[in-house]
Amino acid sequence: MADLRSKLTSRLRSLTEGSAAPAPAPAGSPADSGAQPSTAILDSYAAEPPSPQLAVDLFRGEWSSKFPDEAGIDAGGAPLFEDARITWMLQQLDVAGRRVLELGPLEGAHSWMLEQAGAEVTAVEANSRAFLKCLITKEVMGMRTTRFLLGDFVAHLDTTTEHFDVVLASGVLYHMREPLHLLDRIAAVTDRLVLWTHYFDRERLDAAGFGRQFPDEPTTVELAGESYTHHPRLYLEALEWNGFCGGPAVTANWLERDDLLRHLDRIGFRHVEIGFDDPISQNGPSILLLASKAE
Repeated sequence: MADLRSKLTSRLRSLTEGSAAPAPAPAGSPADSGAQPSTAILDSYAAEPPSPQLAVDLFRGEWSSKFPDEAGIDAGGAPLFEDARITWMLQQLDVAGRRVLELGPLEGAHSWMLEQAGAEVTAVEANSRAFLKCLITKEVMGMRTTRFLLGDFVAHLDTTTEHFDVVLASGVLYHMREPLHLLDRIAAVTDRLVLWTHYFDRERLDAAGFGRQFPDEPTTVELAGESYTHHPRLYLEALEWNGFCGGPAVTANWLERDDLLRHLDRIGFRHVEIGFDDPISQNGPSILLLASKAE
């Protein structure tokens, strides 16, 4: 017993005096090779006091959204926190206490507007950088009832068993390779859809200077005995920006306006109220609508 006590005492003394042998360096590490270890990781540490701007600046130059003036945050230039499309939606629907599924929240501005109106929001974002910006927005704007999920919202719709009071699909349909499939899956989880999307009109797109994004011939899609036209759109140099807010592939397919409305009717959204229909909007013809399965 005395011998054991002596050994323990000696070991404890060696540890407190710093004489214990260091752990061996992992194989292949800079220390193992004798190279000077990199200190680049230290650049990830903040030196300033905490602030909302410091968090937003993690993605400086990549933001689309302009935060409300009272937030005192410098980010993007698009007034998405006071978006007229969501204002119109809230004029048509009382979302207080309602479950809203938002597809592609981008940076969380529309989610914030919905939460301010009392909605319980689940927002699904596939772009990992946009998802992280949503989490920053949630923190700096004090959001409490919105849940942001990272993942592909089509895959989510393909597998979820949940039902939502409303689905908001703003700025996502024209980024899909299979836009009709997305509409089908939305119809399976809700009776109300608020949709804002661009649609294809060759004359209008050419006049606006976007014709070069549609160099390929259209294709015909047969679905449940109906024929629809897909117009392939290329993202081109937009893919070079870290703040890119398009779809997950290098191309997407745009629908024509009549095909869109016809398919909504076919999948059960028989009551459509159009908020805005702008054939000369900035980035191509666009339409905002509320589609319902019942009056």
